[in-house]
Formats: sequence, structure tokens, C-alpha cells
Amino acid sequence: MDTFRGFDRDTFFLLAENKFNDSKPYYETVKDQLKQKAILPMRELCSLLADELFAIDEQMNLIPVKMVSRIRRDTRRAKDKNMYRDNIWTMFMRHKSAWHYQPCMWFEIFPGGYTIGVGTYDTDPTFMAYFRKVLMENQTEFRAALQSVQSAGALPDAEHYAKEKPGSDKVAADLRPYYNVKSLYFIRYDSEMETLFNGSIYPILQKTIAAYAPMYHFLLKVMETVTAEKGKQYEQIL
Repeated sequence: MDTFRGFDRDTFFLLAENKFNDSKPYYETVKDQLKQKAILPMRELCSLLADELFAIDEQMNLIPVKMVSRIRRDTRRAKDKNMYRDNIWTMFMRHKSAWHYQPCMWFEIFPGGYTIGVGTYDTDPTFMAYFRKVLMENQTEFRAALQSVQSAGALPDAEHYAKEKPGSDKVAADLRPYYNVKSLYFIRYDSEMETLFNGSIYPILQKTIAAYAPMYHFLLKVMETVTAEKGKQYEQIL
């Protein structure tokens, strides 16, 4: 039976100290420790979850070294010029270069706990118009997906339009808050650090990802609708 041993208890201290020092010379002194205690355990989780992720989406990127974030930040276009982060995450999605508007799930750890989320990697107003179209035409499917993510303890994070969008009257009252969003994802926050240290985060991830799958598939349907109507070069012509 596959098991996950968990993260070392000093993992987050190392991440925080490295971010605090924010220097390449210091990073070089702890680089190997950070790899062993943060990066490799995240890659191990990716490997353990591979079969379940493949069952959700056969096109999902399942190469662990390409799924886990780096500790060194890309500051070229960022206002925040700090070089290092104290959080690490892994993305469960297709390769980012294939299609910007694809669904994704993620798992993130940081000194205060962890998050598990599901949403769309990148959106814009035109994409969200297609989200509303698909929601209106598939209200029963969206409601089931919504109930599934809620059963896993996930909450919506959304920005809403001030006025209801056209077609709101054709959507069931309980779904209208989701119809009138500028952006939307679902996220579970947890501050129970012991689950990270004793390895029990693995079955939690298994259960949560399974509960997120219906929403992932719904968002995949949105992406496929955009692709069918706008073409695969849609993101290049907006």
C-alpha cells in the first residue's frame, strides 16, 4: 500500500528563514535541505496521486519535476523583488503551454498550514461569458459539482459584478451568485499542521481531489466550448 511519510517538522522554519535572509549565498547553504524537506516530498505526493489524476484527465501533466513550484521566485515582472518564497505548491493540470484557459487543481503548503483548490488557470471577460453560457445550459451538472466541492470543505472565492449579467433570470436562484462572477475558484484552507507532518495529508488529498473532479470536469467543458467556437488560437487574438 502506498504511504506518504510526511514533511519534516523544520521544513517551514527553513522556508521562512530562507525568505527572511533573501540572499543567494544563504540559499546555497540550505538549498539541499530545502530540496530534501520541501521539494522532494511534494514530488513524492505527485507520484502517489498519479493514477487518480490520470483517471480524472488523461491529458494532465503528471511529471513531478514539472508540477512543483520553485523556491526561487521569478521577479522579472513583479513589483515584489524578494527572491525567495516560503510557500510551495503543486499544480494538477495539463501543460500550461497547451491552453491558458484550462482547469486546474492545486495543493499548497506554507508556514500557517495548507490549501487545496480548484479553478481555472487564467481567465478574461470573454472566457467568463462562456462560463455563464455553459452554466446556464448545464445547471444540474454545475449544482452537483458545487455540492461536491462543498462536501470537501472548499469555499468559493469570487469577484462579482455590481449588476446582474443578462440571462440571470434563466438561472436558478441558488446558482445566480456563481453566474454573476468576474472570477471564481474554490479553496479549502486548513491550519492543522500535524497532517503535513504525519503523512495523513495524502488520504486527505485523495479524498479532496476526488470531490473536486466534477468541478474540474465542468470547467473543462467551458474550456472545450471556447475551443470549439473560438479556435485553439483564441488566447493569441484577444
